Amino acid sequence: MFSFRTRNQVSVIVCEPLERLGFPNGFSTRTGGVSPFPAEALNLGFFAKDSRENVIENRRRFLEVLDAPDFSIRTLWQIHTNVIRWFDEANVEDAVTQGDAIIGNRTGEFAGVFTADCQPVLLADPRTGAFAAIHAGWRGTLARIVQHAVARMREEFGSRPEDLHAALGPSASGTCYEVGDEVIEQFQKEFGYAEDLFLRPEGATKRHLDVRAGNLRQLADAGLAPERVYNGEFCTMTRTDLFFSYRREKPNGPIGRLLSVIGRR
Repeated sequence: MFSFRTRNQVSVIVCEPLERLGFPNGFSTRTGGVSPFPAEALNLGFFAKDSRENVIENRRRFLEVLDAPDFSIRTLWQIHTNVIRWFDEANVEDAVTQGDAIIGNRTGEFAGVFTADCQPVLLADPRTGAFAAIHAGWRGTLARIVQHAVARMREEFGSRPEDLHAALGPSASGTCYEVGDEVIEQFQKEFGYAEDLFLRPEGATKRHLDVRAGNLRQLADAGLAPERVYNGEFCTMTRTDLFFSYRREKPNGPIGRLLSVIGRR
């Protein structure tokens, strides 16, 4: 379902079923760039204490791997909410408009979300041509952003949940994502199945949250067919050689940002 595409040391993960449906997409890795996080890192966020020139060059390389050199990328200033923005509200370069999901149906441009442990989710509707890019950290998951995005696609484009396809990209796995009691309590108040989302790995002093499992459950509750949900199962915290991880790298200085994109040809 997922494959790595590599060109000049830049590797991008692509969800093949979405690609075959006419929705070019990609989940970036950290390799093959020009940013010092450390050397030769593919940081794709303008806000990560990197030079503008580095980010522009990294984005150029990223788009080349996706065979979409002429596509622009629209992003948001992410604030860990369930705020969903229309495509034209998002920004082409510096992210100013706030929100955590972008929906649209226009060709030739990507909707994108930044992550460095949070869960990226891409949605595609082959019947209407609509698509969405969603940033779902634990707060966004708690706020049911994925379910809100599906509902918004229905309102704006007439999307039917049973027609949608979804791809979940690299994120911190439940075996690594330690949380405090206050997070557990919030999930318990919001979800009757909350206990299914918490783990206590052997040797752990605190419980861990499986954000990926939470978003998979929300996609199912929103009406998506299980066979149309593609789960990459890449863990950012265990593979810092391949991905940026805020939780793993925070003590070590600036942290780059991964970018997950979807568009329509």
